[in-house]
Amino acid sequence: MHTRLITSLTEMRSYSRDMRSRGKSLSLVPTMGALHEGHMSLIRRAKSQCDGVVVSIFVNPTQFGPGEDFARYPRDLEKDTELLRALNIDVIFVPSDEDVYPPEFDTFVDPGKLAGPLEGAARPGHFRGVATIVLKLFNMVEPDVAYFGQKDFQQVQVIRRLVEDLNLSVRLVVCPILREYDGMAQSSRNTYLDAEGRAAARVLSRCLREGELLVHAGEAEAQILLERMRQAVETEPLVKIEYLAIVNPATLDPVSRVTAGSVALIAARVGNVRLIDNLILGPPDSNPDLLLQLAFVSQPVIQIGARIPGFETEALQRRIESCRDCAAISTVLIPPREYLAKYLKRDYPDLNRVRVLVLGRDAPIDPTHYLYHEPAKHNRFSVALYEMLGIGSFEEFTETFALTDALKCHFISSRVSEKALSNCARHLHDELKHFPALGTIVVLGEDAYQQFQSEILGRHKIKPLDELLQPEGWTEENVRIPSVRQEPFRVIYAYHPTIGYKHSPSLAAALRSLSE
Repeated sequence: MHTRLITSLTEMRSYSRDMRSRGKSLSLVPTMGALHEGHMSLIRRAKSQCDGVVVSIFVNPTQFGPGEDFARYPRDLEKDTELLRALNIDVIFVPSDEDVYPPEFDTFVDPGKLAGPLEGAARPGHFRGVATIVLKLFNMVEPDVAYFGQKDFQQVQVIRRLVEDLNLSVRLVVCPILREYDGMAQSSRNTYLDAEGRAAARVLSRCLREGELLVHAGEAEAQILLERMRQAVETEPLVKIEYLAIVNPATLDPVSRVTAGSVALIAARVGNVRLIDNLILGPPDSNPDLLLQLAFVSQPVIQIGARIPGFETEALQRRIESCRDCAAISTVLIPPREYLAKYLKRDYPDLNRVRVLVLGRDAPIDPTHYLYHEPAKHNRFSVALYEMLGIGSFEEFTETFALTDALKCHFISSRVSEKALSNCARHLHDELKHFPALGTIVVLGEDAYQQFQSEILGRHKIKPLDELLQPEGWTEENVRIPSVRQEPFRVIYAYHPTIGYKHSPSLAAALRSLSE
């Protein structure tokens, strides 16, 4: 694959719009160059999740303050280009200074309260420049998804707020910190360090690990933790702390007691080199992705009052509500957390009574009409579904049935990414285990059919749905899913009741015969 080097704003927008016209998902990895393995990890994640990858390189002057290292910040476009071409990315975008900040430029983004403490206090104006360049890059590239690293934790939170407050359509994917062999966080500024400074700089990560070990041993008082962490740093005379804090990840306010998802952050100078690092505090043996989820959800791992099998249900909810597996979906209208929160927890206090699971794609297309969104309100989808199943109300529905989606985030799009269906199939697979009395699965429509056949049943040669359903308009089979249970399921395939112009006849008689 040929990697394109784009320097023109017009060419960049032309490329982006061509990708969109062909139904391709586009990702952006914003960088200031001086690429290292931390950047590479973001790019690899983008390549695995999206059809096209754009890596931007621009050393942004507005995020550097007076006396900071803008002039000496490492720049080597030739080396960066060589690294990126070896990864076979699609586009390297190197905008000109004139395109980014024309001579009369005078409009900046106010990043709000999250930009005030920590880095914001240490570097006044820094996040104003960050928010401005990120918004400009989003407008230049028009990506579906943008990738950022955890190392700049406060920056990530500022950008998340920017996206939410300004109703931007881009989705953000945050990837864990990548560390060097000795635990030090990967950073372009590490190249400033001489051998003595490099050895001293390791104390930043050691300080954070000291706090983590104490938390795992049972210490929750932030003041005690910070005192011990500060003592660890003071063993290195070359290192001077600028700030050391344990904060609520959502507000960045200091906490008095640590909970799962609290974040420890440090900024320090090693000689004349300024470095930052952070660590998300969570249960022992938590993997980096789970820790990120804990920080961004910012709630206890297990809700108070969770019922048995509440622990399994909560674990599944945690994975879905903070799902970062599928970045191909760019138009999420209902947060995935609403899916299980309103569905398994509220509407099914007794999971044993569910005997029929209905699987559809975007059931319905308009998520405000989703059955569990407003159960008492009848709409085109609920009327059509109840008629198909031979029932009359939501209460009657919940006596026997449950409704789920092939895509848990309920996005609106005529094109469904195979990656999306594949990633959500893992959640569907886990969900099937939550209904011990489940005997029948009703699969509605082309996308749900393709997902169920290829991802759940592992079939590679699949008949077109139209061919399968002729001439009756629906069909059924017995299937085994050994990883869920040993007994076979009865599966009914039918057209979706409100998507497309083809409709199946009522399944009421078939469903009655299955329950007898």
